[in-house]
Amino acid sequence: MCRKSSLPRALASALVALAVVAAVVAGVVTRPARATAPPHDPLLGVNMSFYGANDALVTQNGTQELFRSWGVPFVRVPLRDHFDDAGKTPVGDDLLVSAMRAVKNVGATPLLIIRGPGEGGTAEETKAADLHLLKLVHQVFGEDPAYLEFGNEPDRADVSAADYTAAWNAVVPALKAAYPNDEYVGPVASRADHEYADYVADFAAGAKPAPDYLSWHEYVCGASTDGDWKNTCVSHLANWQNHVKAIEDKVQAKLGRTLPYFISEWNADPEAGSPVYDDANADYLAAWTSKAIARLRALTPAPAGAMIYTATDHQNFGLVTGVDTVTTQGKAFQAALTGDSVSTPDSLDSPDSPESPKPPESPGTQDAPASPASPASPDTQDSPKTPGSDAPGDQYYVATDGDDKTGDGSQAHPWATIQHAAEQVKVASGGATVHVADGTYKDAVENKTSGHAGGYLTFVADHRWKAKIAPTSSAIPFENRGDYVRVEGFDVTSAGGAWSGILTWGAHNVVQGNHVHDIRTEIGSGDCTGSPGGDGIGDDGSSSDNAFVGNQVDHIGPYPRECEYIHGIYPSGANDVIQDNITYNSSGSGIRFNHNATGATITNNLSFANADHGIFISGGVDATADKFVISNNIVLDNAMFGINVRSDANGANNEFHDNLLWGNKKGTYGKDSSEEFTPPNSSGTLSEDPKLVNYRDDGTGDYHLTASSPCVDAGTDSGAPDADYDGVSRPQGHSDDIGPYELGAGTGSKQETTT
Repeated sequence: MCRKSSLPRALASALVALAVVAAVVAGVVTRPARATAPPHDPLLGVNMSFYGANDALVTQNGTQELFRSWGVPFVRVPLRDHFDDAGKTPVGDDLLVSAMRAVKNVGATPLLIIRGPGEGGTAEETKAADLHLLKLVHQVFGEDPAYLEFGNEPDRADVSAADYTAAWNAVVPALKAAYPNDEYVGPVASRADHEYADYVADFAAGAKPAPDYLSWHEYVCGASTDGDWKNTCVSHLANWQNHVKAIEDKVQAKLGRTLPYFISEWNADPEAGSPVYDDANADYLAAWTSKAIARLRALTPAPAGAMIYTATDHQNFGLVTGVDTVTTQGKAFQAALTGDSVSTPDSLDSPDSPESPKPPESPGTQDAPASPASPASPDTQDSPKTPGSDAPGDQYYVATDGDDKTGDGSQAHPWATIQHAAEQVKVASGGATVHVADGTYKDAVENKTSGHAGGYLTFVADHRWKAKIAPTSSAIPFENRGDYVRVEGFDVTSAGGAWSGILTWGAHNVVQGNHVHDIRTEIGSGDCTGSPGGDGIGDDGSSSDNAFVGNQVDHIGPYPRECEYIHGIYPSGANDVIQDNITYNSSGSGIRFNHNATGATITNNLSFANADHGIFISGGVDATADKFVISNNIVLDNAMFGINVRSDANGANNEFHDNLLWGNKKGTYGKDSSEEFTPPNSSGTLSEDPKLVNYRDDGTGDYHLTASSPCVDAGTDSGAPDADYDGVSRPQGHSDDIGPYELGAGTGSKQETTT
């Protein structure tokens, strides 16, 4: 999945003569690729339960990453008014937006439940509520069409087909007039057997405008607790095709044509207390799930999507519990999406049986307001290439259960340590890639092998932030002494007093998409005295042309204690690129340049809540820091200045454009850490609240922009990347947004830079 390559535009002219090097830099200015997702199954999706503010799919990056790695194509989201606590806790717009952004992070197409009949209020009140929800939807998904279910299981609220149709006809025309590109879905019936097929068909015939899709739910076990319930759960799967055929025939007879459809909820039993969900029957449920998926894939005509209930743990339902623990049913679902085989016992191959009895209330209806639908996420598009991301050349493998003595570095016989791989790897003409499996690696890594301009040496985690480098000694977790080396996707930490998390020497290296945190370095005797030197990520003053892109760096040094010499991102080389990073809670500055650094590009970063400056530029003994491009950064809530420039760094050719500096304790731009000043060649500085979705100084917030943020369309394209931290192309409006995130609500397009 590859987006167009991009190039820091401020550096383009300097790189024209170096075609190979330009190709390298071109690949590093976009967001780090997440775990490579398998091809999307066009059918199978999941439901977000969203019964509380702490739903893991909404709040946990690890959960979102897990579902993304499976290639989940649809996520259904209830856009609730209140949580499931007797209506005591309102959800609020910010959390609704966070839920939709979670779908975007998964790379899935959203099916959103908006408000419908049976939830109280008049048609006018429902219309107003839905128009407000759709405004939020398109704040997240831009002009892409949203899939919108009008209410949820209205038949369970005793709303007749006639009343549901009347509500549709009173509300949906206004929604369609305001958002004509959206896809409108109904009647979201709780089932489709017996008279419920007529319910769906009567709605289809009377709805004006006609629905773009029909939808209903399928649960097969009913309330079965008798000794033969296992056979009932399987035998009733055959009825799914019967339901499709009955609805097709009735809609054709009444409307004169058929309509596409979603099965927007399905599982074994609608009751969480059913024995099918007991731990003792976990293997049976997994086998049943494989059988059910086979039935879904055999339906004729095929549904547009079928969403299992539910993605994360709710009562006894859930494919995933905690952040990333996959249940037995989840493993069967994962296998179906990724193509792995899961055996189905012969005992499940039961003959077709008659219709199931009427089941009790579906879990998707318990005090749940309607949820809106969303368009295809930009994350489903091709993502940008980065050096080595095509994994050219020879491939090597490392796993925690590998063996450095008997392994040969193959996928079947991996090595046990990254260090051993670094010592053994041979870089071919096309480069080499070391794939690192999930797990914790307690040995530090010192790589002395180089790639070359035609082929990088790449160390990459199989799944983003799931391979953890955490040495217990004071050694640097990952130290690279080669050239043309790429380090991507690792979780890096150290409790042993290391003075850097990832340190690279040499030139043309890429540090991308890593989470570097809790590097508890101390300088001197724990008193923060000495020369500058501690950091989360950095390079040496002798280095050049390195790129640090899309990393998260936090809790570096003895934070919250201030320590001037321990920083989040601390490069010192010439012509380095610092883009789309998020850094916070460092004892020094969030981003610091020092020594003889010149020609650096620092764009579209977010630096907040650090104990010194947000960004700090200083020169060296023999040179003045010059030819910097510092633009489109959000710098807020730091203990000193937003951007501080030392006297030996105030080069005549430095540029400061379109930075937002807000809430920094000593002011916006500082000179020598003591006085405010206006740097030459500066323009477009904003000093106001950036209006992020949910700012929190401990890193637990949502730092995307709201539609009212002054950062929207306020940036410059000078040195800016062509994609944001989430992989969304820039700009989405008439100009780039300030910060690492682009608000996906505009219509702009960025010209591709070529060299």
